Amino acid sequence: MASAAIVAFGPIPTIEEWQAAAFFTGFGVFACVLMYQTSNLTQGSIGFLPFLSIAVISPGIASLATVLVSILVAEILTRRETIKAIFNVSQHVLAQAMAVGVYLLLGGKSSLIAFPPAVAFLVMVATFMMLNKLAVSMVVTAASGGSTRTYWVRSMRSSLIYDLGALPLILGFAVAYDKFGPVWSAALALPMLGMRQLYKTNVVLQKINEELMQLMVAAIEARDPYTSGHSQRVARYAKVVARAGGIGARISERVEVAALLHDVGKIHEEFAPILRKPGRLTEEEYEVMKTHSAKGSRLVGKVSHFADLVPSVHSHHEAWDGRGYPQGLPGRQIPLGARIIAIADTIDAMSTSRPYRRAMTSDEVRDELRRESGRQFDPQLCLALLVDAAWRSMTREIELATAEYPVSGDVGELHDDLIQADRVLPVGA
Repeated sequence: MASAAIVAFGPIPTIEEWQAAAFFTGFGVFACVLMYQTSNLTQGSIGFLPFLSIAVISPGIASLATVLVSILVAEILTRRETIKAIFNVSQHVLAQAMAVGVYLLLGGKSSLIAFPPAVAFLVMVATFMMLNKLAVSMVVTAASGGSTRTYWVRSMRSSLIYDLGALPLILGFAVAYDKFGPVWSAALALPMLGMRQLYKTNVVLQKINEELMQLMVAAIEARDPYTSGHSQRVARYAKVVARAGGIGARISERVEVAALLHDVGKIHEEFAPILRKPGRLTEEEYEVMKTHSAKGSRLVGKVSHFADLVPSVHSHHEAWDGRGYPQGLPGRQIPLGARIIAIADTIDAMSTSRPYRRAMTSDEVRDELRRESGRQFDPQLCLALLVDAAWRSMTREIELATAEYPVSGDVGELHDDLIQADRVLPVGA
């Protein structure tokens, strides 16, 4: 519909605009062939640079043709699967059509006629970026689960600085073509390659950081088959708790990372024999285990990028009524991230089986949280989480997380009397 509207009602391109479209199509193919892997499901490209440049020069059918031909040729050259090729072409043409549409509505004209209005240019770029990332987010979350909005916001935020840095290049391409012709405009290919390298380096560094965290967590949990996947599940539950509590996306993301690292202190050797023990802990063993949060916070604090996570890791076993550890902090003296992790940690302890009890049902977990609200847990967070809509989200997340990260230990045959004897609220795995 958007493309049809541009074709039907957009300005008719001049010969000069079609020549510009042919020039930028070549750059578009070049940029798209240089795609780089951003995750198992997605790839990155700097194709938006020539695409948005031609949108400024020829805001109409010529710019749509540039995108269509560039993506299609690049998909053929890279031998992309048909379904993926169709999606890539469709998403880019849609984003281009909507971007050109808002540019025209806001008074934008071809830069061959007049310099682009600042507001129209900025809104055009923002529209293209947001729609392009939204389409990818919908596909990724449909394939792997999760919240489309959360993935989309995270994707927009992670590339914001680089996208802002690309604005002069987009405009520079268009202006250089108009003022100096295609030869001098082609000289901008060098900074275009530099921008690609910046994007790629940023993605690689983020991926390495995430994989190193996962590796460290996996090394810790390998000592205890009954807590295998525990930190990954807690991280996912913490995200649901934060979302239910109305916590902003930025803080929620940091709490999610802190939740992934909350048990990192257990990597110390003195915890190994205790973690392998199948039954309940003695008082002496429990006192040793209680040191893991302080030791974990010291390890996390060694990484400058994780400095803001230290309070959450250090205090995730504090209780609202002040009976927790290591400091016995009460109420709001407990860092918000730690309060969220405490709920998520206990949800995982209750919703997975152990050698001495079966996993509780969703209703049983909900009842326990309700009983401990205001004692072990932040009452406002509990109230927000336990409403029907939020709890349904948590139940779905528990099902997904336990399927993706199942407990690997063999819990064997457990009897109802043993389950009923274990009614003390777990303090976390």
